[in-house]
Amino acid sequence: MGWPEVVTAVSTAIIAVVVLAVGGGMLVLLREIRGLTRVIERVADTMERDAKPVLEAVRNVVADATGVVDAIKSEAEGFTDTVRDVREGVNSLVVRVEERLLDLDALIDVLQYEVEETALDVAAAMRTTRRGTTVLRAMKRAFLGRGR
Repeated sequence: MGWPEVVTAVSTAIIAVVVLAVGGGMLVLLREIRGLTRVIERVADTMERDAKPVLEAVRNVVADATGVVDAIKSEAEGFTDTVRDVREGVNSLVVRVEERLLDLDALIDVLQYEVEETALDVAAAMRTTRRGTTVLRAMKRAFLGRGR
């Protein structure tokens, strides 16, 4: 046998050993992967079992929070409606009070005018009465010769 056949036989043997080594390594790797897969499945089962109550609790909390938000929103809308109604009532009351005050102002103006006119009439009457008494006194003195 010549050296090319020896090299070919040795090369083939080396390739076979390498393929067997890689194949053995692959088997070991597959066994490890299978073990890891089992561990991952157990962890996933545990997480699923433990996470279900947590997820259910979270769903309940979200549902409760939604209910609370809806209730608060409803109350806020009711409060807004009440405030709007009160504001409209107050505005109406203010308009009526302004109208009444304008009427009262007009009445006070009329009363003031009448009081001033009456005061002037009384003063004029008193002046006339004083003049009349002065004239009567003067006539009394002149005709009766008495008095002051």
